[in-house]
Amino acid sequence: MNTLVRRTAAALTEAADAVTLVAGAATGAWAGYTYVPAGLDAALHLPFTGAAALAGAFAVNAAADLLLAPARRFAQGLPAYGQEHGAVPDGLDEALGQVAVATEDDAARRAAQAAYRIDLSKSLLSNAERWRGYTTGDATFYLAPGMVLHHHREEDQYGVLQHHYLLLTAEGPTPVPITNIGQLHHELTLHARETTETTVDAVAPSTV
Repeated sequence: MNTLVRRTAAALTEAADAVTLVAGAATGAWAGYTYVPAGLDAALHLPFTGAAALAGAFAVNAAADLLLAPARRFAQGLPAYGQEHGAVPDGLDEALGQVAVATEDDAARRAAQAAYRIDLSKSLLSNAERWRGYTTGDATFYLAPGMVLHHHREEDQYGVLQHHYLLLTAEGPTPVPITNIGQLHHELTLHARETTETTVDAVAPSTV
């Protein structure tokens, strides 16, 4: 039921966006046509009206966006502004705590948002709730006991920020760079097979 309500809210906000754009453009065009500056060359009347229409569309839409923001956040499943990390802090320690929580949440959401680079299905790694963020900006995605996917960002030689996903396992000291979800599946399959073989060898009766 909640999902249906959110989808309805999303549809209504999108429709409202379209309506405000059209209404703003119409209002701007009317104002531009009605109040065209005296002495303006006739050839510039149409461009002036068009510019006024664009200005009106953006102005009205921006104003409406402030009113629609709560509905849009509800449709996206986000809490209302001011509810994420409590009230205004009483002191520096409380402020640091709130910023730390926000930083961890930010890291988790950035990892999930950038996960489309390795998971175009957006069905698993794009789930921000499955990521655990840290104040360093890194984040981890729990896969199985002793196995996590680690995300971090760093600049390349040209100063461009790059996203890196690494598979970390308790048994393997070397992280495995992951570039697509198929590779991750392959690595997990190998790990599962090795774990099964190790278990079989451990329980097999000795022939000595």
